[in-house]
Amino acid sequence: MEAGMRERKKEATKANILSCAIDLINENGFADTTMQMIAEKADVALRTLYNYFPSKESIVATYIREEVWAESEKSWDRMMELDTTYERLLFICRKSEEWMRNHVVLTEVYASDPRNYCYGPPNDEIPRSGLDEIVLRVIETGRQQNDVTVSVPAEVLTRQFMGFYYFSIMTWLSNPHQDLFEIFREGLDILYRGIKAESADVGTVLWGMFC
Repeated sequence: MEAGMRERKKEATKANILSCAIDLINENGFADTTMQMIAEKADVALRTLYNYFPSKESIVATYIREEVWAESEKSWDRMMELDTTYERLLFICRKSEEWMRNHVVLTEVYASDPRNYCYGPPNDEIPRSGLDEIVLRVIETGRQQNDVTVSVPAEVLTRQFMGFYYFSIMTWLSNPHQDLFEIFREGLDILYRGIKAESADVGTVLWGMFC
């Protein structure tokens, strides 16, 4: 019981730090928010803060991961009611666009750090958003429903999705007046023409082009 109480206290402290840090970053900007400011607002010692998070970047990454998984749990059943893999992936793009439009600073911090991408090995300091895991589930479901080609590994298709996804974000951040959802849609249209089951040959071509 005592161990359980300690874990709950640790989780409460972590949640408080995350909340205080995100509030400060939204108020002051990422560059002008320091770890000392976060520790003071969260009412924890600076050393305690570093025990939970080694950097501001790790705080933002952890917050985004929690946001992604919370939205996934809330929206998964509704997304699975859509008829095609294309519609489900477009649903992910729409949800992403809505969140990023309201969290431009956090999006810029997270997307500009290549350690967040799904290409390299996992990083203990900077957790990934987990979006690649969700996309992989969507693609694997599509394969079971004969909606996605089986000629290309699902992991490869996921990597291609994440590639155009992050490129779309960086394109949008360079000019936020653009429509991020339309940028996402353009990339998805190009990718999906190659992963639909009836276009397996095109999928093989795309696989060769991007890998």
